Amino acid sequence: MQNIKSERRQHQPVTKMTEKKAKGPTVTPQLARMRGQWVQETTEVTIKAPNTLLGVVKGSKDQPLRVVGLDKGLVHDAADHIKALVQKAVTTTKGSKDQPLRVVGLDKGLVHDAADHIESLMAYEKERRRLSTPVSQTVFIPKAHHGLIIGRQGQNIRYLSLTRRITIVLPPKNVISDEVTVTGLPDQVDQGKGSKDQPLRVVGLDKGQVHNAADHIKALVQKAVTTTVTITAPNNMLGVVVGPGGSTIKEIQEKYRVRVSVPQKGSKDQPLRVVGPDKGLVHDAADHIKALVQKAVTTTVTITAPNNMLGVVVGPGGSTIKEIQEKYKVRVSVPQKGSKDQPLRVVGPDKGLVQDAAVHIESLMAYEKERRRLSTPVSQTVFIPKAHHGLIIGRQGQNIRYLSLTRRITIVLPPKNVISDEVTVTGLPDQVDQGVRDLVNLVKSSTHICYNSDF
Repeated sequence: MQNIKSERRQHQPVTKMTEKKAKGPTVTPQLARMRGQWVQETTEVTIKAPNTLLGVVKGSKDQPLRVVGLDKGLVHDAADHIKALVQKAVTTTKGSKDQPLRVVGLDKGLVHDAADHIESLMAYEKERRRLSTPVSQTVFIPKAHHGLIIGRQGQNIRYLSLTRRITIVLPPKNVISDEVTVTGLPDQVDQGKGSKDQPLRVVGLDKGQVHNAADHIKALVQKAVTTTVTITAPNNMLGVVVGPGGSTIKEIQEKYRVRVSVPQKGSKDQPLRVVGPDKGLVHDAADHIKALVQKAVTTTVTITAPNNMLGVVVGPGGSTIKEIQEKYKVRVSVPQKGSKDQPLRVVGPDKGLVQDAAVHIESLMAYEKERRRLSTPVSQTVFIPKAHHGLIIGRQGQNIRYLSLTRRITIVLPPKNVISDEVTVTGLPDQVDQGVRDLVNLVKSSTHICYNSDF
């Protein structure tokens, strides 16, 4: 049969063969029937695939297709036809945006199997790329526990970094932050930071022992779970919490079994943190600290006082100021000697007592001011006509002598040859006022006239 077909092909005119070659590959009736049957019976499945995964499906480059058959001419015709189909089928150009793959075939089951195979290839490649691409994750661990991560001389962090092949980045000591960054391959990062909420399983033959072990583990976990409370406090109050030589903070930590972290000196109003395993004790410690801070939040009253009054507030040997501070539970700050009228400051935790102490100090200064006024000699001038000056002197000077002695004042009249109505009275303020009134009354009673004195 093969020889007969070969002879038939050889007896065909040369012009027709040339014409066929010129027109391209000829579709024989048998191939046409195969194509028709193919179109009717094929199954097509589309697969969505990103462009980055197309290379996984295509595989290695330039793998040849093989067409095998008994008839050499038909084999060549089929090869030419497949080339044309392949040329026509290349619809997804490089750089196109995630065009779907199409799997086409006669056997529906095999088409779906091929599609599943391609999808599994792409899923495997996607997961492989994910696992081989470094990632960073942030886990929030209280700043107070960062020392545990580092370990003695860095042994913990070094061990984790080497065994898990990860990089662990902690915030600097002077930065208040709970963020710990872990960088590496995804699985290693997950191992490094610990899986989230994975259950522990306790297995054994004895039910009672299993339950006892579970209860023991629960108790350990409960003890390890810390509570953190933050307290906002101004920086100028941190010394109250720390105490002299750290005594106050040490006492709080020992009493409540907590750890209190205080911000660095100079940081801008960073919160205090109280950390501990017992929630109740942590809150009690926080309340204790809040009470200390509240107590330390002081009230200040300033009092304007001239420098010559400061001695009154201080008192002999500081006795007066000491008495005020003890009585009202305040601190009184007195300006330095020689400063120019700087105010006094009364500072204390109790607003009412601070104000009472300020009133006390002001009353002391007011009393001293009045005492000084009354004990300081003054001079006043009264205008009495020159003609009546003799009445003031009296017979042999008895009137002026009597007034001077009884009122403890000095009365100065102008000389006889000086024409002036001025009479000067000198002495303590109250005595001077009384002496001036006595002079005026003396002149009135002696002259029996309405007299207006100008003083």
